[in-house]
Amino acid sequence: MRLLLFISSLILMSCGGVKKNIVKPETYTKVIPQLNEIKNVEIGSQVIYREKGHQYDAIKLTKAFTIKLDDVFKVIEEGKIFINQYNTNEYDFYSSSTNSEFGVAIPKSDKSPLIYYKSDIDGIYSTGLSYNGLTLIKPKEQLEYIQTNVSSKNKAYFKEEFIYNGRVGNALKFIYREYINDYARPAFTQEVQYDLSENKIIGFRGMRIEIINASNTKIEYKVLNYFEK
Repeated sequence: MRLLLFISSLILMSCGGVKKNIVKPETYTKVIPQLNEIKNVEIGSQVIYREKGHQYDAIKLTKAFTIKLDDVFKVIEEGKIFINQYNTNEYDFYSSSTNSEFGVAIPKSDKSPLIYYKSDIDGIYSTGLSYNGLTLIKPKEQLEYIQTNVSSKNKAYFKEEFIYNGRVGNALKFIYREYINDYARPAFTQEVQYDLSENKIIGFRGMRIEIINASNTKIEYKVLNYFEK
């Protein structure tokens, strides 16, 4: 009787789904350049920018490879990015940005990374390990990649930038732009101009910049204060 109960429990464990933990993106803020750092940029370049949003852990392939899926050879190009969107006790799953049912499964042990995908062909699981409704297969070539981060362009994404737009006499021209969801908003694009003969420190929305030198091709400066939060 005990043996039957034990076998039944194994069957239930193998048939049951594996618990998936959804990976939530982390919030981040990036501001460039550093305060009081002397910088040189050319006309049309960012003098200062701030970006706020959410980001996912990701991996970026450093070498292309070919793999056979559903009897079709698929080339995975160098530079392809996979985003860590969920994990289990055994694997971290990095999904393709174009297909959430295809990606890289990285074991939490020291084993080599696997390719995972969901097949529409009956019986395809015989070619790989069946895991939680997915097929895990080991590519013939060792996957080569680096860890990286990918920004999520959702409603919480926001970026602002201050761009050098040239000099006319003692007047310096700049363009201020805001972006939301990675799109420029025309209503939040503004041209501003400053008279250097009045003061070499300029400001906009709490930001302060000391102008060291400026011409029609480039500007030398340092940021004293960032934009107000």
